[in-house]
Amino acid sequence: MKLTLLLTISLLTLITACSSGPKHIVVSPELIGFSKGVYFDNKIQLNSIDQRSANHVLQIITHNQPAKLLSSQNNLTNIINQAIEPVLRKQGITVDQFSNTRLEIIIDTALINVQQDLLNYKATNTISLIAKVHQNNKTLTKTFKTKGQSKGPLTADIAVLERDFNNQLASTLVKITNDLEIQNAIRNN
Repeated sequence: MKLTLLLTISLLTLITACSSGPKHIVVSPELIGFSKGVYFDNKIQLNSIDQRSANHVLQIITHNQPAKLLSSQNNLTNIINQAIEPVLRKQGITVDQFSNTRLEIIIDTALINVQQDLLNYKATNTISLIAKVHQNNKTLTKTFKTKGQSKGPLTADIAVLERDFNNQLASTLVKITNDLEIQNAIRNN
């Protein structure tokens, strides 16, 4: 009797432990395809600002259930700074918090929205970043948007959603670093 009860409790504990999903989404964009050697001895301040109304990156909406919300494992502004700063250095920029030129990357939207049905799902990734170059009394503002969709049978695979989101975020950040107007605004200090 005791052995059966012990086995039942152990089995329930094991099943419950396996059924709990991830608590965070891994956001780790890998930037490739950027121009190198663009700048010569330029210095900028680099700031990222998150102006989203909520911090989650993934929301899974299932009929008649509360939405499941997952945020990134680290603050999204830190992730963006850590991803883009090495690229800027390879382009010839020194990040200096006392520089007169400031590059701000504003997170307007960064969301994976999953509509989960009983037998399939549909995911929409939306990323909108605003890049601002402030220099003396001039400001250049450009918006960079990407949107992607995927769908499939059964339930959404978090790893696939992470991969797609990271690819989109990396692509958007590379567009910012390769943008000729932004490069000219930074060079003209």
